Amino acid sequence: MSSHGSEWKKWDLHVHTKDTNKNDQFKSQDFDTFCSIFFKKAIENNISAIGITDYFCIENYKKVKKYVAVIDANKDFTNDEKKSIKNIFLLPNVELRMLPTTDKKRLINIHCIFNPDEDYIVSLDNGFFSSIEHAGGSGLKFKMNRQGMIDLGKNLDDSLKDEEAYKKGIENFVVEPATLQKLLDENKKLRENTIVIVSNSNNDGASGIQKHYDMFENEFGSLGGVRKTIYTLSELIFSSNKKDIDYFLGNSTSKEEVIKNRGSLKACIHGCDAHNEDKLFIPTENRYCWIKADTSFEGLKQIIYEPEYRVKIQELKPQSSLHKLEEIKLSFDENVQWGNDIFCFAGFDKSITLSPYLTCIIGGRGSGKSTLLNLVAEKIDKESNSFFKDLTEKDRKSSVDFIPEIVENIEFLAQNTIEKFATDNKAFTEAIFQRLDRNSSGVLNNSVKEATKELLKFDDYIELLKNRKSLHDQLRKEKEALKRDENLIKAFQDTEYIEPRNKLQIVQQQINELNKSKETYKELFLSVKNLVDTNILITTPKNNYEEYFNDLYKDIEKVYTKYSEPNKYDSIKKEISGLEDQSKEYSQKIEVYLTKKGMSPENINDAKRASTNIENIKHKIKELKFNLLNIKKEKNKFSTDIIDKKISDFKELINTELNIINNMFKTISDKNPSEIKSIKVMYTLNQDIFDKVFSSFIATLELDSEISSSRKKIKEFLSSIPLETVLSTTTKEKFLDMVGHKETEAYRVIEKIFLDATNFRIYKVIIEKYKRDLENNKILTVYYDEKTLDNSSFGQKCTAAIIVLLSLGNNPIIIDEPEAHLDSSLIANYLVELIKEQKQKRQIIFATHNANFVLNADAELIIKLENTAGKTNITHFTIEDLNHREDLLKLEGGKEAFKKRERKYNI
Repeated sequence: MSSHGSEWKKWDLHVHTKDTNKNDQFKSQDFDTFCSIFFKKAIENNISAIGITDYFCIENYKKVKKYVAVIDANKDFTNDEKKSIKNIFLLPNVELRMLPTTDKKRLINIHCIFNPDEDYIVSLDNGFFSSIEHAGGSGLKFKMNRQGMIDLGKNLDDSLKDEEAYKKGIENFVVEPATLQKLLDENKKLRENTIVIVSNSNNDGASGIQKHYDMFENEFGSLGGVRKTIYTLSELIFSSNKKDIDYFLGNSTSKEEVIKNRGSLKACIHGCDAHNEDKLFIPTENRYCWIKADTSFEGLKQIIYEPEYRVKIQELKPQSSLHKLEEIKLSFDENVQWGNDIFCFAGFDKSITLSPYLTCIIGGRGSGKSTLLNLVAEKIDKESNSFFKDLTEKDRKSSVDFIPEIVENIEFLAQNTIEKFATDNKAFTEAIFQRLDRNSSGVLNNSVKEATKELLKFDDYIELLKNRKSLHDQLRKEKEALKRDENLIKAFQDTEYIEPRNKLQIVQQQINELNKSKETYKELFLSVKNLVDTNILITTPKNNYEEYFNDLYKDIEKVYTKYSEPNKYDSIKKEISGLEDQSKEYSQKIEVYLTKKGMSPENINDAKRASTNIENIKHKIKELKFNLLNIKKEKNKFSTDIIDKKISDFKELINTELNIINNMFKTISDKNPSEIKSIKVMYTLNQDIFDKVFSSFIATLELDSEISSSRKKIKEFLSSIPLETVLSTTTKEKFLDMVGHKETEAYRVIEKIFLDATNFRIYKVIIEKYKRDLENNKILTVYYDEKTLDNSSFGQKCTAAIIVLLSLGNNPIIIDEPEAHLDSSLIANYLVELIKEQKQKRQIIFATHNANFVLNADAELIIKLENTAGKTNITHFTIEDLNHREDLLKLEGGKEAFKKRERKYNI
């Protein structure tokens, strides 16, 4: 067994050798010379297991085994080649010819591959070869051993010598399907140590007896037929045809139909069927047979139990998960304490290898399963620290190493994590979303961010509304001030007053315009200065863009230098100074006039201020109107079209991702419709947003102190009006009518707030904003059997949670005892099917007591932990390792899990 458990290896189970009983085209002078070529080609093509095939006998298999037994003395091979040859697993494959004939008048090609255990091989002479007789019509009995073949040959031609008669017997010996079936049924040991495989070719396979099949169909009904008998007798199919593969796995038709008409689901296997040296281990179109198993007879049997996942026919080795943790290296000092006790991994200095597919860690309570997984979690900073609170950080981290050193995004689910996701919708939504986002290479999260940016426009719009209100208030005040000042100076009609006043207003207007232009210019100048100050010339440009940068920088610097000249603004300063002198002159003339009128100093100051200030007020009014006009333009630009489009785009993106996993769930459900209910995940945008709207509205208008005494009632009254109703309400008056409760203090506060039309408008804008808060309001709801998890049992919730989390991502996932709180029927029927699908693309590591995870999810590697005298020991093995079968039977539901595995495909 590989230290990483069951792995993909090339098996060629249909290879003939020199001296094969039929069609011997091998040119080698002797058998040893042939074997030298045979094994060099096997090594060259990386073959791990070979079915040595011959017609009606295993003599050539025995000769090859004898050759390997003395390989150390063979000078044709290097030491490495000898080691490789010894590691090649050899099985005897007996090829039979079976009745009836096909439409092309060929006998059916059927194979029996036997357990190569030496003690069992010895029993085949009596238990198999001497127990099957020729199905000819002469009435004489000829056994399927060497003497029986000779006797059959001589019966056909009594002039033949023994060797010639043997060949004649081989050419004419035929087997009845019922004879082989009866023998296997009656001989339990033979049944357990034999794998029957039928060819499915049109020439000499079961698919080539259509006419016979039709005849039997008419005679025996739809369930009858010799083809069904032969298929039912066989456990595997020799074929590399994709249509055959899909059919016998139930992919192109229903699994129930295949089981009904062919006895069981079956894996297709393929071999080179070489009858000469040139074709050794070179199958047609390089369709190699890859089997994921230990190279053992029990390993080969696993493809009977798992025909869909344990065998592939293709040129290249099937790809395992891209991201995988291959080894965990633990090296703890033997005196490490955990609290008052010796740490269970104290003195442990080993590497724990893991399968790239499914690794199940088993062991009794206190054996260290959770400790091991939490050490991994601690290493990747995904442990809560509470688990190892009595172990120092140095011992927790520095004593644990990974191979490879960095593994992409290992996911760890502690025992309580699944329960949290099952009961916390927000946390579960975020967990699902993060995994969907990884699947989309960050596209989903980017889409959310883009939509969230658009929410800022709502804030900007609210600020526009507040600014507009503030500007309107200022404008009203300025108009009132202008009217007061104008009324004040209307009392003075003398030319001596009017002339300097008019000139003063003209001069003040010029000063205002110059100051405004100065501020506009200054803003631009400082921007240019900032560009010069915050950039630097590139001394050695590396590309055209850097050269363009230098050119642009130099031009900007020239402009800045030109406008930084100290004397450049002298004329403007002189002009402003002159205007200010004129303003003082005209103001003094006004003061002289008012003094002559006998006005008090206080009234003189008011009149002077009014005369000087009118133009300033007019200038302010002009600016306020201009700003209001700009606000109106900006308001008119406000639209929800962009964010609504982004939300729509996000919905399409996330539904595309959800469709992928929902289709996978549907496929699993469709495979076992009577046992498995459908699971699906649906996306919605939460509209239960009143609390957020209310809090935001109060904060935006800074109303906390104003509503403090009635806050609870105000919130209650406002929450009674659906937000969509608020949005469709055209006036604040209609809205206030809906509030009701007019006799209360809370209503009077609400009325005061919302009689301001701007406040009502801001309330509606805040509603519109939070309706579109994609980042915080996205909901991913899990349905089980068309019901939300809220309406499911706790066990169903937990099972649905783990199913969804397992379905998302291609990163390694580690789960500590997932069976806790799970629904047992869902584990057995749904979850194990999902695991088998998902482990093809992601590494899965479980610590478990449940045999369904180990056996029916077909774990590639099992790691057994045992605690002896406070110390943890570790053993690696596989399902096909018979030496550890008892360990699997001791798991919770172990015996029943084995039975279920065998019953699943009607095996």
